[in-house]
Amino acid sequence: MLRRLWSRMQRSLSSRLIMSHVAVTIMVLAIALGISNITFRNYLVGSQVKNLALQGQTLARVMKGYFSGKLIQPDAVYLIHMVQGSLNDRVYVVDNIGEIIMETGNSQLPAAPWSRSILDRVLVQGQEFQGILEGSGRPAEATVGIPVIVNGQVRGGVFLEVPLSTSNKTASSLTGLLLLGEIVAIVMAGFLAYGFSKRLTRPLVSLRQSVSRMEIDDQEQMHAKAEGPEEVRELAQEFNRMSDRIHLQMMQLRKEAEVRDTLLAHVAHDLRTPLTSIRGFLEAIRDNMVEGPGLDRAVDVAWEETLRLKRLVDRLLAATRIQSGTGNKNPVHVLTWIETTLERVMPLARETNHTLLWNHRDDAVILAVEDYLVEALINVIDNAAKWGKPGTPITLNSVMSEDGRSIAVSVKDQGPGIPSEMLAHVFERFVTGDKARRGSSGLGLSIVHEVMEQHQGHVEAKNDPEGGAVIIMTLPVFDAQS
Repeated sequence: MLRRLWSRMQRSLSSRLIMSHVAVTIMVLAIALGISNITFRNYLVGSQVKNLALQGQTLARVMKGYFSGKLIQPDAVYLIHMVQGSLNDRVYVVDNIGEIIMETGNSQLPAAPWSRSILDRVLVQGQEFQGILEGSGRPAEATVGIPVIVNGQVRGGVFLEVPLSTSNKTASSLTGLLLLGEIVAIVMAGFLAYGFSKRLTRPLVSLRQSVSRMEIDDQEQMHAKAEGPEEVRELAQEFNRMSDRIHLQMMQLRKEAEVRDTLLAHVAHDLRTPLTSIRGFLEAIRDNMVEGPGLDRAVDVAWEETLRLKRLVDRLLAATRIQSGTGNKNPVHVLTWIETTLERVMPLARETNHTLLWNHRDDAVILAVEDYLVEALINVIDNAAKWGKPGTPITLNSVMSEDGRSIAVSVKDQGPGIPSEMLAHVFERFVTGDKARRGSSGLGLSIVHEVMEQHQGHVEAKNDPEGGAVIIMTLPVFDAQS
């Protein structure tokens, strides 16, 4: 149970933030507690030694009377008691060779074994000594040695000793109070860290919920609130941009899937109809059900239907090949491009009873894959032949722009025009104006659009005020120097 709880806390960002805040707080307060304990002890011990030194200086002035013969020993002891009061210290008076001549105070304190260097410092050099004496098996004591100087000569010394237990107890008490305060501070830091972590992770939780909703409902466009710290706001903004892109792509994929389904149904219809005709005529021929002129007619119809199937398959293959973008670009004259195309579509024009008119004949050199341009122009003329009334002309024009940087090739028919709601979609794949019209796969104008984009040009469709539709392909003129 505890292991699972600990593992869950380690996985949670909020729990990690809380633990990191509390850990930092504990580390800082532990360091502060250690420093404070050392500071308290040093301060209290220093103060105790300083006060002991002041008391020793007072006793040294009293002992001057004794060493000068003005005070007898009982009076000196009495004065020592008066100065010493109720302090828990021990006073030693020694002569100039270190022999103890008087001692008073706390009798429970063991006499400290002063070293020779301490005695020489006080009794020979006439300097004060302040320090801590520590011995094996005995508590540490604060010790002060004050020389007694009479007429410029060291006649003896006063040594005072006091245990450090009082200072240590006071320091321990202060440290305990500080520790209690730090525990309270750690608890408060935990609550504050919990509040801060929840506030910091709230935008991330909201972002996670948005991602979860996106997984459940991929049709709804999800946006996360841009709130919280700057990094979290930037993350939310990036998520929103990604959500917009995904939503747009999903809509595009749905649209393409719907159009693809429509195309498959349409292509299946276009394939089934000629195949049914071909099969029927072939069965009739096989069963010897037609003879003479009827046999020739059956063969001609089967042949025409086969050619129509070939055109449909060729159109699909051309769309795939052009979309792949393979082919080398070379300088191509616009007149050559149009003349080559007209030679190839002449049989189509005779079949559909249309006249091809090329009125304006500006020429220019463009950098292109000629086969792709020919395929694109054939598709435009084929589209015009499908929609133009039989016997009406299909008009072509090639016009150079005023600045000489581009040339526009237009194809105009005499058909019913393009419905206004279709103008923005005629170059999309699998879009047909009339689903019942035979031979229309919805690929022709999309191939034109693809070719124009590959050649840094553009194509547009519009309706002529005098009637009919106009498809205009604009391409940049090739600059040999650039």
